Amino acid sequence: MAFNGPGFVDHHTHLLRVSARVKPPYDHTSSESIAAYHRSLAASGYNPMDAVGDAVDERLDAQLMAGLTRAAELGICQITEAGMHDWVFFDTLMRRRETDRLPCRVRVLVASGLAAEGMRDRTSDPDVDVVGVKFYADGWLGPRTCALCAPFDDVHPKDDGVLFWEPIPLARAAQPFAEAGWTIATHAIGDRAAVAVLDAYELIFDGDPEAARAHGARIEHAQVLSPAIIDRIAGQGITVCVQPSFATSDAKIGPVALGDERWKRSYDWAGLLKAGANIVSGSDFPIESQDPLIGLRDLTTKATRGSQLDLTSAYELMTDESVGVTTLSEDPRVIDPDDLKDLEVLGTHPA
Repeated sequence: MAFNGPGFVDHHTHLLRVSARVKPPYDHTSSESIAAYHRSLAASGYNPMDAVGDAVDERLDAQLMAGLTRAAELGICQITEAGMHDWVFFDTLMRRRETDRLPCRVRVLVASGLAAEGMRDRTSDPDVDVVGVKFYADGWLGPRTCALCAPFDDVHPKDDGVLFWEPIPLARAAQPFAEAGWTIATHAIGDRAAVAVLDAYELIFDGDPEAARAHGARIEHAQVLSPAIIDRIAGQGITVCVQPSFATSDAKIGPVALGDERWKRSYDWAGLLKAGANIVSGSDFPIESQDPLIGLRDLTTKATRGSQLDLTSAYELMTDESVGVTTLSEDPRVIDPDDLKDLEVLGTHPA
């Protein structure tokens, strides 16, 4: 019997850029290439959200529709593009909206470099709208460039990663957007980066958790956590966008890079929920699969002490009834997590 449930939401994806076949300025299969890119940017005083303009061609409309159609086929009612570097994507979607509904609703976080040149007005269109600005505070775990409070366990003893933004400069750059009502979302994987972002948000919102909560201030990823950081996130009213598959994907490199004890307390989604923090989820496609059923399965798989959630909590984390309805062949909350792969998406109905 078919099950109509709240629509799946992907709050952090790069679907538009992938659909347009925009290549990153590094070899995504090489940790060495990614590390060199991060370190060269930091040495020059830049970060990955500073680049403006993507190479696209006349097929962009068809490419974007194909990507959004694929997302809808997977049961996703709404995506958030996490760091749009060129308004051509937004303009193309708006032209499409003159005649058609989109297969999947789109929300856009504008890359901070592009936002600094000028934001567009909100559309109030249910299918496509700009919601905020994305900043980038550190690198990634795999290439050992996320910013840590203590050095990595397996590289040079003084190497604690790359921090693109200190708190005061980040606060100065982000505050005008926050005051204009835009959501501020900042990439921060390492604990040192998370602390820097929390310090910046404390300055932006004058330490008022209700103000931060009302603005929807976010930290993207927040992988390397400690109890003190979790308490600060909850206490400051900050939303965390987690990636359901990261803990399972990093299960081999995490303990090597961080050491067993630091690894065990990382990816602590259960700890965030227990502390009362608001959590949303995003695939970070193409780094991980955009299939929400794979993400749902991975959220129920134990990788670290706190990364595993029960199926009902995981399902609630990945869905939102306000964005639409996803029709599945069965209720995913009452089956064995191993059987999630056998569920069929029978329909996606954006609100």
